[in-house]
Amino acid sequence: MTGDKIDTDNIYVNEEGMFVSIRVNPKLYKKHVIMRAADDLLHKEKNKIDVIVNGDPEVEIIVKFIPKEGRKSKEELLRIAYSFNSLLVTTFGKG
Repeated sequence: MTGDKIDTDNIYVNEEGMFVSIRVNPKLYKKHVIMRAADDLLHKEKNKIDVIVNGDPEVEIIVKFIPKEGRKSKEELLRIAYSFNSLLVTTFGKG
């Protein structure tokens, strides 16, 4: 990573602005941490997004956030993804 470019390899933003998904390594973040971070983000966003958690808990968890109010800009969807990634770290730190 160079300069101010942010590595978004674990983030996928839908081109139509309908959702953003984040790939999470379950060997780094346990299921309860992932679920707690997703729940915290739902409350932070005042329930303006829906969330789907799916995947193989041994390999990879996919967390998908879908805005309830329709399409969002790439920047807005990335903001949601970055907020979730930050919540993963703070939730992990709480144990």
